Amino acid sequence: MIDTQAIRKRILFLALNGQLVPQSSSDPCACELVATLSEKLNGQAYRRSIAESEIPYRIPDSWEWCRLLDIGTTNIGLTYHPEDTSAQGTIVARSSNIINGKMDYSDLVKVTCQIRDNQYLNRNDILICARNGSKSLVGKCAIFEGISKTVAFGAFMAVFRTPLFRYVYYYFNTPVFKRNYISDDSKQINQVTQSVLKQSLIPVPPLAEQQRIVEKIEQAFSVLDTIDTLQAQYANNLTVLKSKLIDAAIQGKLTEQLPEDGTAEELYQQIQAEKQSLSKVGKIKKEKPLPEIAAEEIPFVIPANWKWVRVGAVLTLQSGKNTTSSEIKPTLDEEHKIPCYGGNGLRGFVSQSNVEGFHAIIGRQGALCGNINFADGPFYATEHAVVVYEYAGTNMIWAGITLRCLNLNQYATSVAQPGLAVNKINKILIPLPPLAEQKRIVDRLDKFLTACNEF
Repeated sequence: MIDTQAIRKRILFLALNGQLVPQSSSDPCACELVATLSEKLNGQAYRRSIAESEIPYRIPDSWEWCRLLDIGTTNIGLTYHPEDTSAQGTIVARSSNIINGKMDYSDLVKVTCQIRDNQYLNRNDILICARNGSKSLVGKCAIFEGISKTVAFGAFMAVFRTPLFRYVYYYFNTPVFKRNYISDDSKQINQVTQSVLKQSLIPVPPLAEQQRIVEKIEQAFSVLDTIDTLQAQYANNLTVLKSKLIDAAIQGKLTEQLPEDGTAEELYQQIQAEKQSLSKVGKIKKEKPLPEIAAEEIPFVIPANWKWVRVGAVLTLQSGKNTTSSEIKPTLDEEHKIPCYGGNGLRGFVSQSNVEGFHAIIGRQGALCGNINFADGPFYATEHAVVVYEYAGTNMIWAGITLRCLNLNQYATSVAQPGLAVNKINKILIPLPPLAEQKRIVDRLDKFLTACNEF
């Protein structure tokens, strides 16, 4: 299975080392941000008080190492007794209310005792498990996204309050923070004290870069959450898991959608323009109009910058040519070096090619009709194979993966020798992403499927 936790750790490592997103020369130095926050919080000019020996690793020049007390404040929570609990009191957040980095309210304790203002949670506070018998639980945290002054927090909890809460939250989840600043006290009860939180070091990027980092982390973690869900559902069937990963990929669930990619509509128009140009000079046949897409045909929701299209609108499917069995040799020899593809995939080798380049090939005839193969360089396609041609730089591997997901065999005619009609395939719907995302889909799938094969 894919080790998503290891991937998350790697992403956080890159993020906190300045390697996840590029630095921008237009971003002001983070020292200005730290100085502003520190002066506001502490009432005096910021003065960095960090020895070189304390700094764990090098960071980009525009970043600033500082202490947490320079960018936020902390408080330790409420102490209450069993007799203070009540069904009608104020909710108290405890360690058990932090599950997988989120606030969970399925197990609540309420109290009626007096609560000071600094023992309530404010919106966007980072709630941290500050003390526990198990070191693995100490340091787990979540961002409180509720309404201020409605939830208090318990004595074994700490709160860190900062305008940079999302970036700091991810920092608290890094091995660097947990390794360097979470330790055992003399009673062997692990704890994160106010002093530890205040004195802990944190690498601070410029504000705009922080926003880029958080955005990138959340996009990546969203994809990994999808992988976790799929792996949990199909843990005992690797074949099904791979199939579900591919389905998720062509639905836009494994990749982030980026504004700089443009839209699939723009790509679609480029494809139509190229097709019309090639048709005018006789390089491809003039195509018959395809039916308009009705709302009831659409099988699932796709990202906003994608577009539902029919296969024949963005690809050209061209059947190969007949050749006799005697011309096809089962193995390579000096004369027969050209791969030959038929309805069920590779048939053997021939002496001449009829197609050049990198193409997906659809098996058109035979028991395995609808199968998808790829060929690169010179090859021969028989009349039982359909060669796929792309336009405007469409990614051929993406096209082949998407065609494979259509389960084309279901459209075969039910006769003694099953077969597929090209005009039927042309009318099938596929979701079209922008070009850049097509490549990301292919790259992401390759990594995930490779990881599946390693287990």
